[in-house]
Amino acid sequence: MYKFLKVPFDSGNPTGKKGTAKSPELILKKKGTTVKINQSNFDESMNNIEAAALKEFKEGHQVCSVGGDHAITYPLVKAASQVHKDTALIYFDAHLDCEDDFLPPSHEDVIRAIVNKKLVKPENIVIIGARKFWKKEVEFVKKRKIKVIYSPVSREEIAKFVKNFFKKHKQVYISVDIDVFDPKVAPDTGYPEHGGFTEEEFRVFTENMDFKRIIGFDVVEVSQSNESTKKTVTLASHVIKFLLG
Repeated sequence: MYKFLKVPFDSGNPTGKKGTAKSPELILKKKGTTVKINQSNFDESMNNIEAAALKEFKEGHQVCSVGGDHAITYPLVKAASQVHKDTALIYFDAHLDCEDDFLPPSHEDVIRAIVNKKLVKPENIVIIGARKFWKKEVEFVKKRKIKVIYSPVSREEIAKFVKNFFKKHKQVYISVDIDVFDPKVAPDTGYPEHGGFTEEEFRVFTENMDFKRIIGFDVVEVSQSNESTKKTVTLASHVIKFLLG
C-alpha cells in the first residue's frame, strides 16, 4: 500500500529554475501528506523528510514522494535503507549528481552522498539516461563501479536491463529526475538536456519492472513555469501512475 508525501523543498538547487517547491501540490493535488519544510534550514528540512518517510517504511508502506529538488532523495533513501537493508537504487537522471562531498548534499551531489554514507552499495546502483556530466563525476562512478547507462542508448537495451535488475534485486527504490526526459516533453525543469526519453519510452521501462519489489520512489525537479499548459506537471503525474503499476 502506497503512502504519498509532498516534499516542497527547493533549497538544494540554489541556482536553477525555481518553482519546484510548488510542484508537489500541483502534481498530487489533494492526495498525500505535506512534509514540514524550512527553506532556510537545510538540516532541519532533511531531518523532517527522513522522519516522515521512515515512519511509513517502518509501518510497511511503499512510499511515493514528490519534490521539490533532487536533494530530497538523500533523506528518502536514508530512511528506506534503515528498514530495507539491501536496498537497490534506479536513478533516472540526465546528470550523474556526483559533484562534491557536501552533507547534506545539494541536488548535484546525491549519488556521491548515498555512496559515501553507505546507504546503498555501489554495485546496487544504476544511473539511467545521463548525458551531461563532469570529468570528476565520471571518475567517481568508475572508481566506485556504479553502473551508468549513458544516453543515447537503445531503449530496448534499457528495458531489458531494467527487467534483469528487478530479477536480481528484491527491494528497489526508484528516483526520477524529470530532466531525464527530453525538453520537448518536459520543458519545465532547472537543467534541461536534449536527447532525453519520451513518455512512451519511460512507460515501456516501467512495464519491465516488478512493482511488488518497489519499496518507494520519488519524482523531482519539476519547475512549473507555464500555467497555461502545465505540460511537465502532467508528465510527472503520468510517471507516478506508471510506477504505481
